[in-house]
Amino acid sequence: MIRCKQRSIHFFYLRSDKMEINFHFCSSLAKITFSLFLAFGCISFLLPFPAQAISISARISDQSTEVSGGDRLYFEVEIKYPENPQRKDLRLEYQIIKPDPAGTPGNGEIIASEKVLRAVETQISFLDYIVVPKSTQSGTYNLQVIVTDYSDLHKEVSATFKVTKGQDQIVTYFFILIGAMLLVAVLVIIQIISANRHATKN
Repeated sequence: MIRCKQRSIHFFYLRSDKMEINFHFCSSLAKITFSLFLAFGCISFLLPFPAQAISISARISDQSTEVSGGDRLYFEVEIKYPENPQRKDLRLEYQIIKPDPAGTPGNGEIIASEKVLRAVETQISFLDYIVVPKSTQSGTYNLQVIVTDYSDLHKEVSATFKVTKGQDQIVTYFFILIGAMLLVAVLVIIQIISANRHATKN
């Protein structure tokens, strides 16, 4: 009986030791897990949030691929903002840029600009326009669309179009040509009449 009691006491002590070891192990594991969670939270708080993906495209309307000075340049703008959690105001600036003759990007001359405000959630597509100045010379120009917000968002897209001589200029040139032809015709008629009178006298 004494041996059985001793074995029981020894087994009890062994079991108590195992329970104490398991308790210390679980306590240490909990402390490590809490420390890692706290460190991750601090790092996430200190690091800046990643920028939300935004996609912007601009396309010149078919009716405006060739315009004249004084015409409206129509174009389509599409903005995709899939990660935007709520309605947001975006500032858009339209610019008509005359390319640099040397071909250096960013050195073009801005001949017209206009600013608008648009609200977007996840996606928006709309038709807009900007007036081409009447004094614009014929050639190839760039339409640049700049999208910003009240934070650090800044996106730019561009599209190309052509400016041709206006209808008024063509009409003006036509009347000048007609006037010149009439003047030449009058001079020729006067010359013929003068030659006939000279021949009659002789």
